[in-house]
Amino acid sequence: APPSPDYIPGPEEPEQAPPSPDYAPGPEHADDEIAETEPFETDESAATPPLHPAYRMTAG
Repeated sequence: APPSPDYIPGPEEPEQAPPSPDYAPGPEHADDEIAETEPFETDESAATPPLHPAYRMTAG
């Protein structure tokens, strides 16, 4: 909540104006990156715990 008010009164308002439209035309790209990172991280995390015990069982 601190960056919200600091970003509004700050001189970044006009600076974010140009990047705002640049990001608006490619909202799918941001969602794609977030969606790809979310499942990727979850897949790795979910594959790490099961792989760990499986590797131990095979080694044992």
